[in-house]
Amino acid sequence: MNYHLFRTINDWSGNGLFDEAMKAIAKDAIWAVFAAFAVLCVFRLREWDPRPVLFSLGALGLTYAFGLLAAALHPEQRPFQTHQVHQLIAHDPGQSFPSDHATASFGVALTALVFLSRSWGMLLSFVAVVISFSRVYDGVHYPGDMLGGAVVALLGVTIAVAVAVVFARPARQAAALRPPVGAARR
Repeated sequence: MNYHLFRTINDWSGNGLFDEAMKAIAKDAIWAVFAAFAVLCVFRLREWDPRPVLFSLGALGLTYAFGLLAAALHPEQRPFQTHQVHQLIAHDPGQSFPSDHATASFGVALTALVFLSRSWGMLLSFVAVVISFSRVYDGVHYPGDMLGGAVVALLGVTIAVAVAVVFARPARQAAALRPPVGAARR
């Protein structure tokens, strides 16, 4: 099924202008995702609360670690190494699962969605889907590699959310013990 879906998407290539757009997205859109993440972090730090940024960095660190683990558990060659494909961008042979581009873009998107900005997180999620599609279209990944990257990102961000909830609980409890600002003390 993974190969058949790959074949269906990759066979759409050969459409001049669309091919050029897919090549540009596959190679360069990840940098826009990282730039957006950096800007979001700067804006959150301007609010004088570093916790969302720290949790975001932790989520991305976990995502990266789980990506390495997934690659070690499921070695898979790239489509162009084992099949005749329409390869639109040059890429070194090697590990295909999970896609680094999908892992990173979905990791940033989910992190932004949960910790930094819901609206930007939704936009970045759409960009992650487009990047993933372009990597399959260009012949350097299977659809399963993209799904694997998304699952790895979801796992990393979910664990970071669980840690954030544990750390947020003591802060809420301490705030509940303090009297409201302007309240008379006895």
